[in-house]
Amino acid sequence: MKQPLALVLLLAATASAQDAPLAQLQDDQQLTETITAITQDPAIKVDDDKARAVATALMTEGVHRLSVQAYDQALANFLEAYNRFPSPKILLNIASTLHDMGRKADAANTYQRYLADPATGSERVGEVKELLIKLDSELAILTIHVTPHGSDVSVDAGPFVPVGSSLQLRVRPGTHTVRLRHGAASAEADLNSFEGETRDLQLAVAEPVEAPPPAVRPPDQVQGWLVAGRTYGTSDGNSRQRRVHDVATNQDVKPYVSNGELDYAPPPDFSDPPEHLTSGVLAIARIDGNHGKGFAGGLGIEYAPSDTFEVELAGLKSEVYGLYLGGRYIFSTGLLRPYLGAGIPLFFFTDDATKNQISIGGRLAAGLELRINGHLSVNADLGIEHFFNVDGIIYNSQTFEATTFAPTIGVIGRL
Repeated sequence: MKQPLALVLLLAATASAQDAPLAQLQDDQQLTETITAITQDPAIKVDDDKARAVATALMTEGVHRLSVQAYDQALANFLEAYNRFPSPKILLNIASTLHDMGRKADAANTYQRYLADPATGSERVGEVKELLIKLDSELAILTIHVTPHGSDVSVDAGPFVPVGSSLQLRVRPGTHTVRLRHGAASAEADLNSFEGETRDLQLAVAEPVEAPPPAVRPPDQVQGWLVAGRTYGTSDGNSRQRRVHDVATNQDVKPYVSNGELDYAPPPDFSDPPEHLTSGVLAIARIDGNHGKGFAGGLGIEYAPSDTFEVELAGLKSEVYGLYLGGRYIFSTGLLRPYLGAGIPLFFFTDDATKNQISIGGRLAAGLELRINGHLSVNADLGIEHFFNVDGIIYNSQTFEATTFAPTIGVIGRL
């Protein structure tokens, strides 16, 4: 199984504590021991020693989330671990996770923060510099110079960051919008950036107005870290606190650990938990598999007395009218629902001798249903139908076939 880059770099940051690569660690105990080597580093000072244990739990859970490619949840955990325990080694894990997510500009800004951290050791600096050089060739480095001093800057609708004189950050190639505010005054500029470009932007409010002095004087030169766009949230762009924001749902992804250290609701179960099946309606198309031409379409009802068994009744129409009464045994009620089906098809027609006929048969099928959401699913199966009373019947100048291969596709709408 391919290991995420984050797993490799996390060990790279802790090679002095553990000899085996983290990507080769096979159990939770080894994983915890390796991560604990980071969070027990006495060089990193914390106000509350409980922060070390919480950071360990957050990172352990984050690595587990990476193993199932639940990147947003893993990232939320790593960011909260860094907020509580500001080790630059955690920044490596954040940066490599962002890289695996394809967020190269965010990864590059995180690698820059790692290099600028006074607590960063010399072990991985050369390697990280090489990574940053490669990323910079695919990104643009933007420096925003502001007037007056102490203005707030927002990039691509991201949070406003207090800036002394300039803000520097990596951005993806393409168009960007930069906003400046100072008190009640504001300004805005659009720009287009290119790969490998270093870009300076001068931005000033047209008529600066007197604004109250900030509670904390912002740094003169600010390195932007996870502040571009609405993917991340923060109450202070110059702090180490960041939240992962799901733009689609307009909700933050909460950091999570399973031992109760954090008072947050658990994230969704990525294994797709079973869903209670309800009754509904169905539309089907049954194909003539013997000759590859012709089909019967139908509408009906789907009755679900339990989560593993359903009864379906549908009216059918091809060249003739028919009915189908059957049942399905469903082996799983998650996203994918394999099933076996059996039933009785009936068709009503007038043969070539102008005699009214009712053909009665039996059907066996195996198929798969795909749940799209709680109210809609699609299914397909391979079935065989055998009719018991059609010997010698001629219909449309052909002998009525007793056994037919009849694949079916359908759509089920549930209440």
